[in-house]
Parts: sequence; structure tokens; C-alpha cells
Amino acid sequence: MILYLIIILVSMAITITLNSLFNPLYHDKWWLYIIFTVALTVIVILIDALVAIAIRKMPEKHFQKDEGIFKTTEKEMKLYNFLGVQKWKDYIPELGSFTGFHKNHVASPFDNEYIGRFILEARYGIAIHFYSVPTSFLIILLDWKMYLDQSNIWLTIALPIAVINAILIVLPAFVLKHNLPRLLRIYNNNIDLQRRKAEREARKKEI
Repeated sequence: MILYLIIILVSMAITITLNSLFNPLYHDKWWLYIIFTVALTVIVILIDALVAIAIRKMPEKHFQKDEGIFKTTEKEMKLYNFLGVQKWKDYIPELGSFTGFHKNHVASPFDNEYIGRFILEARYGIAIHFYSVPTSFLIILLDWKMYLDQSNIWLTIALPIAVINAILIVLPAFVLKHNLPRLLRIYNNNIDLQRRKAEREARKKEI
């Protein structure tokens, strides 16, 4: 979380500085760039929160199948390995405290009820992060003066904030999608172990 806060604050500072130095729109009122940057950053975070709340209220049945955005293909795994997800995933903030279920490590690998919940929470997280990416860019529409060709705030402030937000949001989704195949293997292996155990016990009873 600290790393994300640093990235957000640094990107805000860069946005404010560049606009103050090179954007002539409010040259005599440079402090407006501070207001716009802070306001749009807060708004994009609120949009992310609204998306998360809306998706969390969706029925679990929509997150049960290994398909669509929840399915990790071989090409995706190659991409995640190329990006080094395994190396930097521990630096990505994990917000399990909001749902009461942490996804930064597998605490009970032999408990399929736990693994099933882990898979479900991961899919909820994937949906939240992926759908938050396009909605991040809604803040561009808030620069109503651009429709009158009287403002470039949508380009010099709103767009950079939306891009940074989208990047920060999609990275946790990459981590979750990278972890899902392993979770599914653990889940299926547990089922197989339980089946074998049941078969052994059945044979003992026959003897």
C-alpha cells in the first residue's frame, strides 16, 4: 500500500508541476491545477470504490465457472511470466481486510472449503479490477469546457490520472489471474485425494 501511495503522490506532483510550467490555460491561476489534480484523483478513487461495491453485490453464481475473464490461458501465463509477476506480486496491495478474506497466501491448502472461497474471492477481485479500468476514464468527461473547445484539462490532467489509475488497478488482476491456475490445481488435487481415501476405506471394509 505504501508503494501505491508513493506512486500516486509522485504522479500527482508531476502532473501539477508540468501543467503549472507548460499549460497556458490557467497561467495566472496555477493553483487551479492543484485543485483539479487532487479533485480528479479523489473522484477516480470513488469511481473505483463504486465499481467494487456494485460487483461485490452480484450473486456468486456469476463467478463459479472457469471461463471468460476468469480463465487464464497459456498465452496469458506466458505474459505474466514475462512481466515477472512472481517477483513483484508481494509489493501489490492486498485488500482482503475489506472482505474478511486475505488472498496474499494460501493458509489452508488441504481445506477445499477454504480453497473454494479463495477461488471465489479471486474471481470477484479480477472482475472488480478489470471493470474498473475502463470506468477510470470517465473522469475525462468531467471537463465540460472541452466540449466548447475552451479547456485541455481532460488531456493534461484527467487522462494521465486515468492511465495511472488503470495501471495500478490492473496489476492486482494480473496477480490474481496468475495465481488462479494453481488454486484450481490444489482444489482438484484435494478432490482426487479425497476420492482415493474413500476408495481405500471402502476396500478395507470389504476385507
